[in-house]
Amino acid sequence: MTFKKFAEFLTAAMMMVNASAILPVSAEDTVLHNADFESGTDGWASFGGTSVTTVSSEHHEGSSCLYVSGRTDSWQGASLSGESILLAGKTYQFNAWVQASGADTIQLTLKYTDGSGNAQYKGISSADSVKGSWAEINASYAIPDDAKDILIYFQTSSGTADFMVDDVTIKGEASWSTGALDRTPLKDVYANYFKLGCAATPAELNTTISQDIVKHHFNSLTPGNELKPDAVLNQAGSQAIGDNVTPAISLDAARYTLKFCEENHISVRGHVLCWYSQTPDWFFKEGFKSDGAVVSKDIMNQRLENYIKAVLNQVSVEFPNLDVYCWDVVNECYLDDGSLRKGGTDPSNQESYWTMIYGDNSYIEKAFTYARQYAPEGTKLFYNDFNEYIPAKRDAIYNMAADLKAKGLIDGIGMQSHLDVGYPDANLYKQCIEKFNQLGLEIQVTELDITDYKNGSDSAQQVQAYRDIVNTIVEEKKNGANITALVFWGITDGTSWRKDGYPLLLNADYSTKKTYDAVEALVPESEWGKAEEIQPTETETVPETETETVPETETESQPEAPAGRTGDADCNGTVNIVDVISINRAVLGKELLSDQGLANIDFNQNGKPDSEESLSVMKYIVGLISADEMKSGK
Repeated sequence: MTFKKFAEFLTAAMMMVNASAILPVSAEDTVLHNADFESGTDGWASFGGTSVTTVSSEHHEGSSCLYVSGRTDSWQGASLSGESILLAGKTYQFNAWVQASGADTIQLTLKYTDGSGNAQYKGISSADSVKGSWAEINASYAIPDDAKDILIYFQTSSGTADFMVDDVTIKGEASWSTGALDRTPLKDVYANYFKLGCAATPAELNTTISQDIVKHHFNSLTPGNELKPDAVLNQAGSQAIGDNVTPAISLDAARYTLKFCEENHISVRGHVLCWYSQTPDWFFKEGFKSDGAVVSKDIMNQRLENYIKAVLNQVSVEFPNLDVYCWDVVNECYLDDGSLRKGGTDPSNQESYWTMIYGDNSYIEKAFTYARQYAPEGTKLFYNDFNEYIPAKRDAIYNMAADLKAKGLIDGIGMQSHLDVGYPDANLYKQCIEKFNQLGLEIQVTELDITDYKNGSDSAQQVQAYRDIVNTIVEEKKNGANITALVFWGITDGTSWRKDGYPLLLNADYSTKKTYDAVEALVPESEWGKAEEIQPTETETVPETETETVPETETESQPEAPAGRTGDADCNGTVNIVDVISINRAVLGKELLSDQGLANIDFNQNGKPDSEESLSVMKYIVGLISADEMKSGK
């Protein structure tokens, strides 16, 4: 049975859910997830290749909602990971408000893997909706006893039209431990050595306990996927600009995480600008078309510069009080034998468009040159790689970094450190740190996790491996190595990308592991300190260069309130790719702008949106024109 046929079968069966699965939930249950979409997608993501953004043109309560578009089949929609929220055998209360762009039934569906390893799809509840009217989904549901890899998502019963979701809550028995919050913050344990951080996706940050864990223990956070090229680059916007060298970017995927860090004074590692993987093919093609010919090196240079400029500018403009203390400018260029990754179009086969277009590693220097030109003053620029301790690869990274250092383009090397209890040993890891330290650059351990697929969680081997590796990092710091950050790749074993190897310091229920105890014990209590809290940056200190035109937030010539900000089609106080999408949809008659939204983009004063106004807003977003130039319709 094809997936489409199965989806049609599922749709027909949705209304015949076994009544035994519907059980009452106590009114005293805890709110486990609450998404109002006021500051981003709140952990909800694309399901089946859709576009998932927030818009202000419609909302149930508050000022914005989740908007799902780009659907080509009824099963496609918006999804939320159930890891660390929904547990097998537990009953939960689901509530949401939905609105279709036409007339359709919107369904909340459970996807999971059963005890036999088979994917299962179960209908939780549904609501009939029509355009202009919000409908409520409200149901209690028992997660099957054998469920794992749990996901919930919204779809429609038949059509492929856009739909909206707002005010989603999940209630149930809190199934996590809060013991980790009673421990001394790890960032304080290591305050006298380096920053202590973690990586997280919005899905991992979608519970109160995960947010509390991050705020309590870490003073650095790395967005797991949301600043990678495929999350930032926008194909439709790039084609709309039309000059073949200026890619459009959007921070929609990252906004939830970056706002969380800005509000809680948590420093951010920007990850990553230039990478062979998770970069869309169309970024390398003529006209930004998926089926276009591969562009020349000259065109790619211009695209790379404009892309890096746009990302760095947009982060500074949208989050003026956020401390992005470093960026991974280039990621994973070398193979384990020390050779440059081969040129080609198949990242899954370790091939790189960058090598294919440039013919050598000169794109690395180009990326660092542009990052140095456009990054805010004081931002550290890093090269980041895995298996960095293998001698041949280590030496290739060393030689490349030495060349960049001589040109003043690099500040540090990131050692990803995705390790296993069987390899490498602490001595080989130590040799790598000592080799890189000879360069006089900063060293950061950027993605540490240590798996034990054979013996399981908290095995004696895993505890010892953590003790040996982190002790090596601490001792090398004491001996003068310029190690400035230690970052774990994830928050809990339950949400780790290597979860079958139980690689982190916290169990899936957020309880501490023996690996946690081992890492904490490496620093005597007499050496614990107090992690310094970053101070918010004043908006006026956003840096400029002679060649850039940073989009303006407020100027003396444009003292507008957020609702009346030029270019702000959805009236949410910011100007980004969502506004371009809203204008384009309004031009096609698929969306109606509010009176204020129309006034914000009606540069030619003709009383209606048009494609020229959409293009002006896009040029402003990527920094090609100023706010005043956008206002004049250039």
